[in-house]
Amino acid sequence: MSRVEKYNPLKSSALSRKKGELKEERKGRAEIQEITYESVKEDAVRFGLATDVLYQMNAGKEASIFLAHWKGHPIVLKAYRMWLSSHRISKKKGFHVPASSKKTYCVLDMMESFAVVEFDLLEKCFHAGVPVPTPIGRVGNYLTMRFIGDEVEPAPQLKDVHLVNPEVVLNQILDDYLIMYRDVHYIHGDLSRYNILWWQDRGWFIDVPQAYEVGPWCDMNKAERMLLRDIRNVLSYFESYDIHRDPKHILEVFLSEYIPSNKKHYRELAQDNVELL
Repeated sequence: MSRVEKYNPLKSSALSRKKGELKEERKGRAEIQEITYESVKEDAVRFGLATDVLYQMNAGKEASIFLAHWKGHPIVLKAYRMWLSSHRISKKKGFHVPASSKKTYCVLDMMESFAVVEFDLLEKCFHAGVPVPTPIGRVGNYLTMRFIGDEVEPAPQLKDVHLVNPEVVLNQILDDYLIMYRDVHYIHGDLSRYNILWWQDRGWFIDVPQAYEVGPWCDMNKAERMLLRDIRNVLSYFESYDIHRDPKHILEVFLSEYIPSNKKHYRELAQDNVELL
């Protein structure tokens, strides 16, 4: 079984301990370096996340995606980059770690926090029945998950397939997204034909780092905007099959299923410029 490092913001992680070892080797100085294929492979094997890392498959705004093996089985290894990222840590303001109340001024802590949040969300979605890559392991700013596809090729994006029963698929995707919103209490934030894989006659949601938690402390106006954007993005793909749905009606269906109890009247309060608590 791959390793899952317990997250404790008050204790050092495997990566920070590795940095400490480098400091000793280099007599007190060890800068945090950007990830490379070689360093990712070394860390993944050393930390028990993979038995081999084959090659880089893709790269997003914050992380690089690698095809790895766990005892001969293909898995996905996601490595959050340190500097080549859309996120920048402020030396003056620091970064509030989402997984805790800790404030950090270290880019390694920030990227580890992103990996923690993504791993936890994938785990919640998996247990709720949302079709996402099953999370396997996490150490530092690395996480591994199920490889969606056959032994060689990853599953195609929804945009690259021709659906035989598109209306059935649309209903399934909306039902799965409703589970994510209603039961897991998260909005994907970037759901579209690009972030849905098509595999074994089902759509699989991927790329959830920007997901937004819907809870007592959220901004429901922001949540509504994000949810409506996701719904519109999904519906726009199915318009090519001459399927047309009202995105605002679907939004109301979602909202009728779940709104935090203290946010039930967020629309009326927003009209009166009252800040939501």
